[in-house]
Amino acid sequence: MARSLPAWTYTNEEFFALEREALFKRSWQLVCHVSNIAQPGDYFTFEFCGELVVALRGRDGAIRAFHNVCRHRGARILDGPQGNCGGRITCPYHAWTYTLDGALIGVPGREEFEGLDLDTHGLVPVEMEI
Repeated sequence: MARSLPAWTYTNEEFFALEREALFKRSWQLVCHVSNIAQPGDYFTFEFCGELVVALRGRDGAIRAFHNVCRHRGARILDGPQGNCGGRITCPYHAWTYTLDGALIGVPGREEFEGLDLDTHGLVPVEMEI
């Protein structure tokens, strides 16, 4: 005999928090089809369990996924569900600039950030597979 979960599990926040950690965050999530990001600079954004993610195609044709937040102040770097950012990603808040492979290449007023290592402040990658 088939049974379903009790009705309370569908509206209980604590149960949902357990599901997020035990089920959803431990399994693969479909973001988009590769044809949705066919050209260099094409991106597709995604929110999953409170995390902002962006999948984008690089100049080299590779698809990568990153947290969709700037390493400076955590601002969302790409808005809208999808689009094309051209050859680079520029944060709309303070204009930190990243390449399509996530490397930090531009920091306005860089002299104010003594000791800033560009190599360690690129976009944070998200595990992905195609």
